Amino acid sequence: MAECDADPARPRVTCSAVDGWSSTVAAVPVSETSRNALITRLHGLTEPELAELAAMRRDLTMEPLPPTLTRLAVRMLEPESLRIACSQVSRADLQVAEAAAALGDGWTLPRLSALIGVAGEDAALRASLARLSGLGLIWPLDGGFAADHLEDMWPQPLDLGPRAAQLFNELTVPHLRKLAEQFGVPAGRLKPDAVAAIAGWLSDPDNVRALADRAAPADRRRLAEEAVRTGVAVVGMFVLGDVVRDLPWAVDNGLLVAAGWGGGGRMPREVALALRGVDYRAPFDVEPPELQATAVDAGAAERDAAAAAGQVLAAVGRAPVNLLKSGGLGIRELRRLSKESGQGEDLTRLVVEVATAGGLISIDDDGLTVAGHYAEFTALEPGKQLIDLIAEWLEMPACPLAPGSADERALAWDEEQEIMLTRLRAGLLRTIDRLAPAGRAITADALAARFDWLHPVVAEDSGADFGRFAAGIWREAHALGLLAQGTPTALCRHLLAERAPEAIAAAAAMAPAARSSVVLQNDLTAVVTGTPSAALLALLDGVADPESRSGAWTWRFSAGSVRRAFDEGAEAGALLERLRAVAEGGRLPQALDYLIEDVGRRHGRIRVQPAGCCLCGDDEALLTEILHTRSLAALQLVRLAPTVLASAKPEKETLAALRAAGFAPAGNATIERLPRHREPELIDEPEWDEPEIRLAAPADFAARLVSGA
Repeated sequence: MAECDADPARPRVTCSAVDGWSSTVAAVPVSETSRNALITRLHGLTEPELAELAAMRRDLTMEPLPPTLTRLAVRMLEPESLRIACSQVSRADLQVAEAAAALGDGWTLPRLSALIGVAGEDAALRASLARLSGLGLIWPLDGGFAADHLEDMWPQPLDLGPRAAQLFNELTVPHLRKLAEQFGVPAGRLKPDAVAAIAGWLSDPDNVRALADRAAPADRRRLAEEAVRTGVAVVGMFVLGDVVRDLPWAVDNGLLVAAGWGGGGRMPREVALALRGVDYRAPFDVEPPELQATAVDAGAAERDAAAAAGQVLAAVGRAPVNLLKSGGLGIRELRRLSKESGQGEDLTRLVVEVATAGGLISIDDDGLTVAGHYAEFTALEPGKQLIDLIAEWLEMPACPLAPGSADERALAWDEEQEIMLTRLRAGLLRTIDRLAPAGRAITADALAARFDWLHPVVAEDSGADFGRFAAGIWREAHALGLLAQGTPTALCRHLLAERAPEAIAAAAAMAPAARSSVVLQNDLTAVVTGTPSAALLALLDGVADPESRSGAWTWRFSAGSVRRAFDEGAEAGALLERLRAVAEGGRLPQALDYLIEDVGRRHGRIRVQPAGCCLCGDDEALLTEILHTRSLAALQLVRLAPTVLASAKPEKETLAALRAAGFAPAGNATIERLPRHREPELIDEPEWDEPEIRLAAPADFAARLVSGA
């Protein structure tokens, strides 16, 4: 299949180059005849058929809605809408559409079936045509079917050049009349008449082959070689590499059209197709890649992704995670976070990215910190936490577990990939849901190959990264409990079928309710059998050192770990009460009681007071006034001497606060009062919301068009 244009929405002008650029050739617009035929086709659809079309091509229902069927036809012919429609069909269907594009408007079933090498009654061909027709990608036209509009998808279908009408339209009228006379066709009165007559004569393969047979043997060989040459490439608005040089006989006799700049000629599409020979066949890959499904125990690999996410989030919450100056989260910080959370680096990377996408982790000047509504998230049952994380993952603008990502920084998102990755994740999950029924499993490579055949346009959107992204999505879906051992879990199948109650129940079974109690032992260890709740995990991680997080979770108390809790603001009495509240049976070992009391007595005998800068002045009364100014409480001022105050804030913040309070400080200078003045009113920056994309329901959309409302 020829490659689809990288940007079908861009207006295209094609040209070619060998040793330079040739004259430009304007792209073929959709003819008025073809557009009117589409409008006629739409008028012939019933309301249910219009609703079915809208359901398949949801972009047609985007507001503002087309008010009439004529405007609907215009929207259907927009390049991006055509591409969206093409993204829903298989490689075989696209190959049929590309062959039709090569034949152009008015193609017939016999010509198409002959080009791809199957009978006109071939079931696979008929099925492809039915799908293309149902999506509004082809429609009846002049005893055949329309195809010129497909040039937006295939500017060079089957590696062919421009049509004869495009190329001959660049010639002068005398030149056209001379060729018409050579071909024995009427030139007509106007230039378009001559162009149409010449193009019509060349559209008959027998005419072209008979003319080529009159050429010298060397010229015939060159023409045959050029007809199958695949060196044409689309770069932006230009077509490179389709100028044929040193064949003046072919130019004089209409098998090539003079290129203009630099000599040589260009081979019309109809000529190239004819000279490829009667045995040439366009590709038609009816059979998808082979797929072998193996038996698997569907209930053997339910993964506790929600609990793993809670562990990583708790580790993030203990201290900010530093970001790189260039943006993103560095490998060193990822590894530290992984070690603290007790999880592998892959799972740590995945959950940090998903949690940040979901707003559970916020990014500020200090790095990453747990966001305010993380507490609401941890209050949810683990199953609902898991579903929330999956919802964020489906729309995340990154694929953190794609091969090759391990040595890259995390959170280096490319927002332009969001739509592509969202479609790819949903598409891959739906594909494996169809291919691997309960009790059967497939491999990641098999899924990627089959998806590439089923949805080549979606796969092509990710370019050379499709294989990486497919492998990464496979790994991420396993980590989140959507896939297990190569087969969809019950949770995945319920989510795809939009069965919310069943999905919640499946998630709850995968991530059972967390334990809220701990066994505190005389050897200063703590043991939780099962998965600890987020609150219990945060408490034990804050006062003890984790030792094991597989099977039974264990921690060990020490003077250092308890001191860490006091450093974070804990007090001995309150800490003992919190531990007693979560201890099974309310039992607190005496050794642990003594340890906490002893560390509590020794903690804080010496206090370190932070000082960002000092305020010095000769006026003690002025410094006293500053010390007791309520609006300066945030500076945490302390008098070190009669003429010296210490501020907990840096110099810049302290200067700004003093000036806002009406004083006139200066760096390393005395402090004076400012004359009172009215503070300027702050003007809030307007907030601009992204426009919301709204889609009408297909049935309502169809009813509105039919009624003319």
